[in-house]
Amino acid sequence: MGCYQETNKKKKSKENETSKPNTKITENHTKISTKLDQIPEEKNENDIKASEEEKKDELNNGEERINEEIKIEQNKEEEENKDNLKNKNFYPERNIDSVINEKEGEGNKNENDRENNNTSEPKKDEEEKVKIIEPTEEKKEILKDFTNTRTFYGHSEKVTAITQLNSGKIATGSYDNTIRIWDLNDKEKTTEDKIIRENGRIFTLLEFKDNKLLCGTSENLINLWDLDSSPNICEYSFAGHELWVNCIVKIDEQRFASASNDAKIKIWDYFRRECLKELTGHTDCILSLILLQNGKFCSGSADTTIKIWNPENSECIQTLTGHEKWVKCVFELDNGIIISGSDDWTIKLWKLGEDYNYYLLNTIKEHKHSVRTFCQIDRRHFASGSFDSTIKIWEIDTWNCVETLTGHTSNIIGLINLKVNGRIAIASCSNDKNIKIWEKDIDVGEN
Repeated sequence: MGCYQETNKKKKSKENETSKPNTKITENHTKISTKLDQIPEEKNENDIKASEEEKKDELNNGEERINEEIKIEQNKEEEENKDNLKNKNFYPERNIDSVINEKEGEGNKNENDRENNNTSEPKKDEEEKVKIIEPTEEKKEILKDFTNTRTFYGHSEKVTAITQLNSGKIATGSYDNTIRIWDLNDKEKTTEDKIIRENGRIFTLLEFKDNKLLCGTSENLINLWDLDSSPNICEYSFAGHELWVNCIVKIDEQRFASASNDAKIKIWDYFRRECLKELTGHTDCILSLILLQNGKFCSGSADTTIKIWNPENSECIQTLTGHEKWVKCVFELDNGIIISGSDDWTIKLWKLGEDYNYYLLNTIKEHKHSVRTFCQIDRRHFASGSFDSTIKIWEIDTWNCVETLTGHTSNIIGLINLKVNGRIAIASCSNDKNIKIWEKDIDVGEN
């Protein structure tokens, strides 16, 4: 995903490796020199001149072979170093471009940069600011209950959006410009029931009412699809955002809100097909948007802040700071605590005070890369998905990680809690192009 950066330590290591003599090449040079030394002396002047010319030619050929071998070895080392860097997930620091510059001609930011921006390991001075909550040994020994029961295949690019429909089916969106519908009831089926072709990449999905699906795209539009029609029909396109639409949330039975890379939140009337309000205040892409239990909005942005909004008067009533890098996701637990995930590899917990302002409760750092998505499993647990390819299950009372789910081979992009009779289940989507279902039995007292 773009260029790779090396730490000073890696650079020194590379310089030391390249400065070491190549034993194989030295041996070849020695053999050539030895062979030239063994040429016998000639008797006449013409033969001597011819011998000297042959000696020069052979020496030149030998040097050419040596230089060629040196180039081959250097190229091989460079390729190995690139592979090593890829395997260790080194990513570049990138300055955040302003939305104003994007409007003036830079267009949409590259999605790879958007996902992997500022994901290098925090510096020591940053780590000192973080209060790290480590799970106790007792919690680490808890048996892993979740099992990957099914994996859905079909998308040809990264899967970047996931939601459960009122019918119980799952809808997913991808960089392959398709929406796919999956049936959970058919236990043997691992392919999609339906494919809808979009005109751009898909970042978010929301079923506003039965079989009416809103889709946020890289075309800066929110498209409304009728899932009952055959073939499926795009009934309307809500236009107004100037860059990619990353988030859509339902406010009530008539209104929904959207957030975009243009750093704006828009409130729409679903039936009148019009934009009612616009909320501004962020200075970079809005990557996450939720509706809180108290009716307020909460948004996370690439400007590293979290904002609380009053949607009725379009005012930002509080700005939460503390993350060092992009805020990729925000989520409200049933107990009212807001959790946020960031490119600084941390999860932060925010609690509402008696003065109706949010305060930082704690910071958790256990993921080894950006924290990208959340979902609540039950009243006692929530899950987080990360670019380290893992899903972690957390106990809400203690904030201990009680389980780590592995199986995806690339960045986790989305998590949702599934409604499955008699079992607890979650679904995940990833840059590995797959959707996985994770299930466990309900224990006594679980809910």
